[in-house]
Amino acid sequence: DTIAALAEHLEAGDLIVDGGNEQYENTVRRAGELEPRGILFCGTGVSGGETGARRGPSLMPGCSPEAYALMEPIFTRCAAPVDDGPCVTHLGGPGSGNYVKTVHNGIEYGDMQLIAEAYDILRLAGGLTNEELAATFNEWNSTELESYLIEIT
Repeated sequence: DTIAALAEHLEAGDLIVDGGNEQYENTVRRAGELEPRGILFCGTGVSGGETGARRGPSLMPGCSPEAYALMEPIFTRCAAPVDDGPCVTHLGGPGSGNYVKTVHNGIEYGDMQLIAEAYDILRLAGGLTNEELAATFNEWNSTELESYLIEIT
């Protein structure tokens, strides 16, 4: 286990940040295993894909207030800039950031399924060609349906 191996070289007050979009139960467990040694753990959901890699991601940290206080200056510098500041906030205790990321992914996957089904119905039942489907999705993307997922469809 990488975290266990790393923890052997850490001392009380040190902090591990896991930005790997881990299952939230694992984040809770890991934080609990490190807590008796005074090692802080911050599981952080990360979203943004290739745009996030270039312009800053949405960060969803879940950890103790002490761990967040250590990371806040770094998180706010790394996070995507949005209208009201950096796209990051402390979401609560260990596991909460990864839980929020799980919900985010569920919504996104539901949207992708809806887009796929709309495509299939329009193609099979509506008889639209690929060119007509592309035009339809482009039109939708200029309305309130505009989204990254519609854009890449």
